[in-house]
Amino acid sequence: MKIVDIKTILTCPGQNYLFIKVITDDPDIYGIGDASLNGREKAVSDLTDEYLKPMLIGMDPDNIEEIWQLIYRGTYWRGGNIIMGALCGIDMALWDIKGKRAGLPLYSLLGGRVRNKVLCYSHVLGETNQDKVEQAAEFVKKRGLRVIRLRAGLSAANGTLNSTEAQNAPKIEKWDPEFYADEMIEYFANIRKVVGPKVGIIFDLHERFSPERAIYIMRKLEKYNPFFIEDPIAPDCTESLKSVRSHTNVPIAFGELYKSRWECLPGITNRWLDFIRCDLIRMGGITEARKIGAIAETYDVKTAWHGPNDVSPVTHAVNWHLNVSAYNFGIQEDGTVDDKINKVIKGGPVYRDGYLTMEDTPGIGCDIDEEAAKMYPYRRAYIPVCRRPEDGSLCDW
Repeated sequence: MKIVDIKTILTCPGQNYLFIKVITDDPDIYGIGDASLNGREKAVSDLTDEYLKPMLIGMDPDNIEEIWQLIYRGTYWRGGNIIMGALCGIDMALWDIKGKRAGLPLYSLLGGRVRNKVLCYSHVLGETNQDKVEQAAEFVKKRGLRVIRLRAGLSAANGTLNSTEAQNAPKIEKWDPEFYADEMIEYFANIRKVVGPKVGIIFDLHERFSPERAIYIMRKLEKYNPFFIEDPIAPDCTESLKSVRSHTNVPIAFGELYKSRWECLPGITNRWLDFIRCDLIRMGGITEARKIGAIAETYDVKTAWHGPNDVSPVTHAVNWHLNVSAYNFGIQEDGTVDDKINKVIKGGPVYRDGYLTMEDTPGIGCDIDEEAAKMYPYRRAYIPVCRRPEDGSLCDW
């Protein structure tokens, strides 16, 4: 079997997505992958069309590791979000092809099931934190949730969601995280009060706080028993994670901005984190995720792959296959998606009472309706930036 074509499909059903379709010389077998690098989808598409597609046509899609290494190392300028995003889309599509050729779901290729369903968490949404407090209990009851997720901030921040026209600059969110630590603690405490002690609560600090303020928040939250604190600090200084870990016993989930297993190593091997939560699109797909997951298992670190609403049902499906087959699985993020994406992508995990399941179908279990994708043309969009209201300086969003 040979690769005869690679198509990039940009579409915006409420959110920009980039899908990569790898076509083989068997007219009945092709693979679908997700390369939706939020806010930079067009750059990934151009890289794939201009440089990767010509290089890969004629290669055997069964040689996934060879193709992965060729894209990662063969460009010399290895790594980086754009390359890893394209690599992820192609890698997923190749695994999809392998599963279809074998007539097996992806998890069977990864070693088979170790569980029948996957524990997940959902985001508590609302325009303000007070809205979220008022709605949380009903949200938990209505959906039968066992774990929920909050994000540090003062109001709703939809990122690139629901853009109705092309943007020429990022949206601005105004707040200074350093001044709102006590407000974030109160927010968490109020949520704990309304949902009760048995519901797990994840608090995403979103890399917004200095190590000192993150430690302050986490120590104050210890008595409320968080499920984990997500990305308490930015990943730029590894030693800062060590400092945070040494000052609190709250479980830490980290790695959303990592781009390879090498960036993960210090946190995992030193047990500075409890959950590794890399984003498949930023680290090159299934092939790299398997390696990171295996390293994590060696050090008793659980997986919690990143899966918010800026990745498609394809990535959610891949996360599910990884999770249902991994002994050291922790939890899966159940990102809320616009219903319009379900017109473009068929298949993906199904939610029920706090868990995700999928039907057994060959490959990843998703397909794309290219005609439906055309109904939602791509619109340039940016991830927002955060500025301090006092002096207008940038801080981490």
